[in-house]
Amino acid sequence: MTRVIKLKYTEFAGCIFVDKIAGLNTHTPEYGQRGCVEIYEEELDRKLYPVHRLDKATSGALVFPTSSEVAAELTQLFEQHKVAKRYLFLTDKKIEQKEFTYESLITKEKNSFVSSPSKEPNSKTTFKWLESVGPYELWEAIPHTGKPHQIRLHAEANGVAILGDEEHGGTHFNRLCLHSHSLSFELRGQKVHYETALPVWATAGDLLTDIEALTLAEAFERRERMYKFSELPEECLRLSHREIDSYRVDQYGDHLWVYWYKESDPTVQDLLRFEKLAKKHHKKIFIRKMLNRGEDPNAEILWNIGNTSPVWIAKENGVKYELRNNTGLSPGLFLDQRENRLWVQEHAQDRRVLNLFSYTSGFSLVSALAGAQEVCTVDVSQNFIDWSKKNFEINGLNPEDDKYEFWVQDCILFLKGTIRRKRKFNLIICDPPSFGRSKNGVFSISKNFDELLINAMYCLEKNGLLLFCTNYEKWTPGDLHLKLNKLKKDFSFKILPAPSQGVDFELPDQEPLMKSIILRKN
Repeated sequence: MTRVIKLKYTEFAGCIFVDKIAGLNTHTPEYGQRGCVEIYEEELDRKLYPVHRLDKATSGALVFPTSSEVAAELTQLFEQHKVAKRYLFLTDKKIEQKEFTYESLITKEKNSFVSSPSKEPNSKTTFKWLESVGPYELWEAIPHTGKPHQIRLHAEANGVAILGDEEHGGTHFNRLCLHSHSLSFELRGQKVHYETALPVWATAGDLLTDIEALTLAEAFERRERMYKFSELPEECLRLSHREIDSYRVDQYGDHLWVYWYKESDPTVQDLLRFEKLAKKHHKKIFIRKMLNRGEDPNAEILWNIGNTSPVWIAKENGVKYELRNNTGLSPGLFLDQRENRLWVQEHAQDRRVLNLFSYTSGFSLVSALAGAQEVCTVDVSQNFIDWSKKNFEINGLNPEDDKYEFWVQDCILFLKGTIRRKRKFNLIICDPPSFGRSKNGVFSISKNFDELLINAMYCLEKNGLLLFCTNYEKWTPGDLHLKLNKLKKDFSFKILPAPSQGVDFELPDQEPLMKSIILRKN
């Protein structure tokens, strides 16, 4: 298992060029929150040097030198205004002028930037009208200087305030419609030009009056800018997360799976919107209603668009998984665990691995593929254990091999039996549900957490690793740390940082739905 779902970038002339998504800071705004440069540094395992920035709400071209020497030279080019920058923006304002240049003095007063045209200028921008896009107007902005909020302030001063820029006179919209389209400069004798794709709002005029369709299209565009998911047709990743409250959209190979959270069924308009999406991206779609059917057990809970299959195979970072449309709320793989599965794959070789609450056994599978000494899989459901074995088989592994064990059992009972047998593991994965029922009773993470973790720690060897994950909505990452610290009266361990969530899920300043933590037993 190697990383196939990678952040996209262009490397040239000693620099990394990236197409920043809206909503992401250029660099960390505060301790513990990653910005764009930190996200790329973490994945590339390289030091990058920010020499200019884009506002959090602005998308588009950013450049990060890969050495301090190149950073110094490029900083000088920016200071000497030798970097040509081209921006695009949308406005709902109409003016007679089609092309003009504007200068002003931009200063910071209290917590805001202000523009003063009557004073000695320190900023200059050239504007050019390009075309009408739906009910709006598309403009080009060329900043000749690099003051904060320069284009936004100058657009406001000339009657073309940017759509979505309420801070500077713009009309409310679902986002700030300002995009850094290209960067050009000459560095060490090389002519450099980096150009990004046009944003959805600059081309799809028919979407601009349907905010939900536009928001969904922009969610897909965000993953395209970050991952080029169109070049990963067999892979699995999230295409829409919190952009729209009422549903999530995942790609599972050639199928899209929509988790539908509204109490009401999808309307004809909703289904037509998904059908249009399916055709554009050459996908088949399932829409799965996530709420209980209530008093009508025969109520429809699954809709499909296109020539869908009840069973199909997709990949995550090259590993194959069997997906099904008729077994639970998910088709068989929780995509928010992708980075954790990569972490397990990197640490499983030659280890004795225990996977608790295994579901379809993604963690067991990547452990086996990584060369684990043994892999023990435990789940209370016979159906999930059979499904797990199928996932082993389609990846060329024999589930009957002596190295692999599959147990249909309550996980806490299994741990207690393991303690009696004095069996130890040096890598344990524990991803329990928030709530569950079985013939052995009711499991609740809020009530059974201490019992579960204490028994797991007794089964963990010294220097062994335990990955614990939960989607329990009432706990924050801080709550989880506090609960684990209470165990220190019984065990000696160190809390290690868990892998960061992929940016197809939450952005760094959003509270994660899934909380993960790693313990190393001393």
